[in-house]
Amino acid sequence: MSKEVIMSIKGAEEEAAKIRAEASKRAELMISEARKKAELLSAETEERTREDLKRTLDLMKDKADELTAKSISEAEEEAKQFISKAEIKKLTAVKKIVWEITEKCQL
Repeated sequence: MSKEVIMSIKGAEEEAAKIRAEASKRAELMISEARKKAELLSAETEERTREDLKRTLDLMKDKADELTAKSISEAEEEAKQFISKAEIKKLTAVKKIVWEITEKCQL
């Protein structure tokens, strides 16, 4: 091979080495940037998920509170009805007792 061809090959090899080194640096930079973006995206997603879960839990708590209040209200109403019915029966029982005592006293 001629000296010119050898020099040309060496020049091409040196240029290829420079290109490889530059490509390697760019690849490392791209990987680093991709990692940073992934970490940021992961943190943002985690924060959004945390906020969504908090809203969901708050809604569930509010619904549970509503159901509890409704149950208490219904139980109180039912208790009032039982008390009312018991009062009527009590008055009837008292009248019946008084009536029976009155009848016995008249004998």
